[in-house]
Amino acid sequence: MDSIPTRISLQSHLGTLRYRGTLPIWPNTTALGIEWDDQTRGKHSGCHNGVEYFKTSVPNSATFVKATRKFDEKRSFLDSLKGRYAPDEVDELEKIDITFGSKVAERVGFDKIRKLQAQLDRLSFVALDRQCIAYSSSGLSSLCPSVEDLDLSCNLFECLVDIAKITVQLPRLRLLRLNGNRIISWELPGEYEHAFENIQVVSLVSTLIPLEYVSRLPIWFPSAQECSLAGNYLSSAVIRFSVRWKSLESLDLSFNEFKTIPSFKIPDDATLAITSLNMSHNSISEIQSTLWTQYQSTLKALDLRHNNLKSWRDVDSLAAQLTTLTDARVQWNPFMDGMAEDEVQLAVIARWAGLTALNGMKINEKERTNAEIYFMAKVAKRQVADFDLDCARWKQLCDIYGPPVEPEAVKTKKSVLGIVFVIDDEMKTRNVPRGLTVQRLKILVGKWYKVPAAFVELALKDKDGTEVMFENGLREIEYYGVDDGSEIEIRVKR
Repeated sequence: MDSIPTRISLQSHLGTLRYRGTLPIWPNTTALGIEWDDQTRGKHSGCHNGVEYFKTSVPNSATFVKATRKFDEKRSFLDSLKGRYAPDEVDELEKIDITFGSKVAERVGFDKIRKLQAQLDRLSFVALDRQCIAYSSSGLSSLCPSVEDLDLSCNLFECLVDIAKITVQLPRLRLLRLNGNRIISWELPGEYEHAFENIQVVSLVSTLIPLEYVSRLPIWFPSAQECSLAGNYLSSAVIRFSVRWKSLESLDLSFNEFKTIPSFKIPDDATLAITSLNMSHNSISEIQSTLWTQYQSTLKALDLRHNNLKSWRDVDSLAAQLTTLTDARVQWNPFMDGMAEDEVQLAVIARWAGLTALNGMKINEKERTNAEIYFMAKVAKRQVADFDLDCARWKQLCDIYGPPVEPEAVKTKKSVLGIVFVIDDEMKTRNVPRGLTVQRLKILVGKWYKVPAAFVELALKDKDGTEVMFENGLREIEYYGVDDGSEIEIRVKR
């Protein structure tokens, strides 16, 4: 009988057996307390009628079942490998018992073995997820030496060393997925410290790895370029590593419980030189002012979707500190509540100088120019809250485009705009009402110059020659930065 805690599978539902004993409601039957990997199957945290029988790692993830229930059988790595990739050969293997004195040896038909080895020898990708694997196997280095990508997700391993006993036999292994393995013992004996040294991509999603063992990952996976620690209920504002993780480029900390982007403590005040950080689906509500000391020189991509950033000042803080960042994702944060998606897009682009991609979309030079001009016009009209006019970004924008209309002038706005229209080098000033849409202006231009409105293109011209095309006919012309005295060039498509 397995000791407690132990990993189990019941009708393909994985869990950890944490209690074996009696319950008042079942006086004549042994009760088993199980913490389920799927939290939605749980009803409590190990208590019954106010009595605590065991503790769970995840709240409300446990139930009691009767010991008469039959668990799924645990398997070895080799049995699962043969069963998935050479089932016919396994079924047909001829077994003959040969006796040497008092010892019995099992001989397998050599022709079948050769066929099996030829079949497994070519495997470079092996997916053995959800196979109830709990035990390692020997002889893998000769049976499947070509494996480079191994998926062992959602199995029944209890000790990290059991996985190490497998990987140490696979010299070409570079990608290892251990997602959903709720390891009970994370200790790794010295003889297996190098079992993962060639792994370049490691995924430890929903393994509930304790923070103290997160610190050892650079030792265990010294060649890892990508690491995923998503879904592990991590929340610490500080993550410590035992040594510098020189190889790491991408770190995924999504679906955890962080309230701020964590800082990393490494011996000798070294920094974590990653280029990509995924912090989506957390509870981040504040940005540390010391963030730049951690990421300023290397970070290129940051994912902050589905967090709790409530102020545009958080965006400004990120933009000011993460000057090397070029790719950001910030959707589904409270700071953008009540704003149209394209309004948010324009505001973030204007506030964040270095971005070349936002929310999965590339930003071209024209889009950036339009966003910055529009943003400056909104600031000048006092339509932008939570923006510091003394910040470096505003001074940078003013250096590029010149200072906008002074706020005092906004108080005396006229109801009409005097706009200079230019067509074929002919210039004429005409008055148009404020709030006019681009499409309505095109209709007016068509009437003035006797051309179909569908053939009219309009572009705002700045004094320095910068040009902004009016692309959305439903937008008001002020959206593109038009004001009294602006110059608009008319082009007629033929």
